[in-house]
Amino acid sequence: MAKILIIDDDGIVRDALTVFLTRAGHQVNTAADGGNGVLLFKNTKPDLVVLDRDMPVKTGSVVFKEIREISKATPVIILTGYDAPEDAESYLRDGAASFLSKADGLSNVLDAVDKLLGKTPTAAPAGSRPTSPEPARKSAGLLLVADDDQSILNVLKRFLSSIGFEVITAEDGAAALQLARERKPDIVLLDILMPKKDGIEVLKELARDLPKTGVVMITGNEDEDVAKACLNLGAFDYIEKPVNLELLGNILKARMLIQRGQG
Repeated sequence: MAKILIIDDDGIVRDALTVFLTRAGHQVNTAADGGNGVLLFKNTKPDLVVLDRDMPVKTGSVVFKEIREISKATPVIILTGYDAPEDAESYLRDGAASFLSKADGLSNVLDAVDKLLGKTPTAAPAGSRPTSPEPARKSAGLLLVADDDQSILNVLKRFLSSIGFEVITAEDGAAALQLARERKPDIVLLDILMPKKDGIEVLKELARDLPKTGVVMITGNEDEDVAKACLNLGAFDYIEKPVNLELLGNILKARMLIQRGQG
């Protein structure tokens, strides 16, 4: 449908947007810094750009200026990790198509892409028969995602919901433990570093109280040794940040087959 370039140093954002936009039929290229982003823009001539404003090598404002020197017509969506109304006005005044906060989740980005590419819902022809609603799809399983980073929660919830899971979330260890005891999820995705109770504390209690619930640890590179140790405490796997969403989806689906087979 369209060629889209994503320039963002956040691997989770790049990965998530690539998954959703590719599924929508778009061709997606990505860059993790401003320098490579400008180079890719020159080489691929995308129809639309999603640009992070805070990046290494070249900042978003510098990249935006260089993109505008190459093409004044290509729509550019600016993403920001924090609210900055005065920056929004500046970018929009200089020709940015949208200025969106990552804190609001990626749904707004996908909606903006659809709008800019002219994808709008079409009305049914006059006199046509209403179509029967599709039967509700059976849930692939109930997942609890616990992470104190709201942007990660938003990305994981949207992706996991898109592949059929029912998803509930918690922003700290204590809340995760309480929610797990109340809802008894099939699988818990558990960040190691969280406030109130860290992931290791939560894992120990879950292994004791909910032995049928599978647990996947979410870890930064510096916590890999700790994550491996968690396997001895009852976790069945761990995955590193930035999370590879397709890999995570395959891990969870395989685990659900095992758990349901055991049930």
